[in-house]
Amino acid sequence: MQIRLLDCAAAQKIYETRMVQDFPAAELKPFTAVREMMQAGIYEPLALEDENGHLQAYAWQVLLPGRRSALLDYFAVRSDLRGGGIGTRALHTLAAYYKDRLDDLILECEHPDEAPDRAVAERRIAFYLRAGACATRIESRVFGVRYRILTLPCGGHAADEVVGQELKDLYRMMVPEPYYRGNVIFFGP
Repeated sequence: MQIRLLDCAAAQKIYETRMVQDFPAAELKPFTAVREMMQAGIYEPLALEDENGHLQAYAWQVLLPGRRSALLDYFAVRSDLRGGGIGTRALHTLAAYYKDRLDDLILECEHPDEAPDRAVAERRIAFYLRAGACATRIESRVFGVRYRILTLPCGGHAADEVVGQELKDLYRMMVPEPYYRGNVIFFGP
């Protein structure tokens, strides 16, 4: 599996053809917000492809300069390839790709206690844990949705306190006031 950094046009194509099918509309940022973050140098959309250049999965990250953690903002495997190990391989490939730049990728998983489908939320968390992610003591509530926070070690593994602070800083970049206040809440270290 190989990784290709997407330019704005390629990212928009995946957004319009894949992401609108892979994610509920309420979870998708407008593409204009993605483009602005790309232009600001804090957003890195990646395509994970097979040896022939065919899309297998995609992973879009928010990265702040000089920080050792990044937020895995969107991750999906092509729907016809799910359940065959592509997702695990993609996460391992991502961890290797970032090992020199990051300690961890931060993963937000809908909390099973409040998810519309508890079983789906539990399976998603179990998938990430099987793929090498670590549970943290951090939870968040973002625009009313409760999340458990996991980390995928890349080049190290930061303490929960560090991950929590970096996640807060990432959200401060992504969500301007007055939207941040009262809508982005963190629990734990």
